[in-house]
Amino acid sequence: MNYDLLLILVFWMAAMTIVTIASVRIVKKYPAYGFAALVAFYVAYLLSSQVIATKIVTLDFGTLFSYSLILSTPAGAILYPFIAQVLDMINEVYGRKKAVAAVVIALMTQILYVMFIMMAVSIPAAPFYEFDEAWTAILALSVGVTIGSWISFFVCSMLDTYIFSYLKRKLKPRELAFKGDSFLNPYIWARSLISDAFSLAVDSFIFVIIAFYLIGGYPWEVVAGLIVGQLIVKVFIGVADTPWFILYKRMLGKTDLSETTV
Repeated sequence: MNYDLLLILVFWMAAMTIVTIASVRIVKKYPAYGFAALVAFYVAYLLSSQVIATKIVTLDFGTLFSYSLILSTPAGAILYPFIAQVLDMINEVYGRKKAVAAVVIALMTQILYVMFIMMAVSIPAAPFYEFDEAWTAILALSVGVTIGSWISFFVCSMLDTYIFSYLKRKLKPRELAFKGDSFLNPYIWARSLISDAFSLAVDSFIFVIIAFYLIGGYPWEVVAGLIVGQLIVKVFIGVADTPWFILYKRMLGKTDLSETTV
């Protein structure tokens, strides 16, 4: 058993649970600040993912049917399901227009991030600073990753927003007519699963090709492997995080602030 991977999974589940519960508490108790709080989570996830995406990691899932399942992917892939989920959280409570506004706000923070990094890179390092070359190389790659993510982020976030909103509208009568426990409502599961899985799959192609092939200069053989690794990891974790969205929806009850001015 890969205990390192198991530990990462435990931390991932704990973080998802804490953020989900905290989000519900803020939205229900302080509705006027709920949108701002969710956007803050959204921006924090996105900026963190750009920084850690510069590290290429290997995930060893062990052996399945005599085949070793080892995937290489940018480390930022573990945070993208958080990004997709919080966008669904915003869309669920505040509606599609607020979700689109969150995407635009997050994109603006990405542009500022790159500007600040470029400013810092252009300032000469102190003579005694030994890590300037390494720091510049890593942060320059981070800039490339961020620029590559702008396109994929915007396209895929808009896809997620519109697909989720469309499915919510189409499935709402059946969702409301469902008589069982809300946690087992298949229509809530369907709109979260479909919107996240589709948008994360598209993102895997666009982001890796731009950031690591066109800007990073990695050979296509490496890039193809990264696409496959990121596709599997993102879609798998994107599907795995759905129970937390269902928990969010269940704890919220009928809370709907889509017509509220925030």
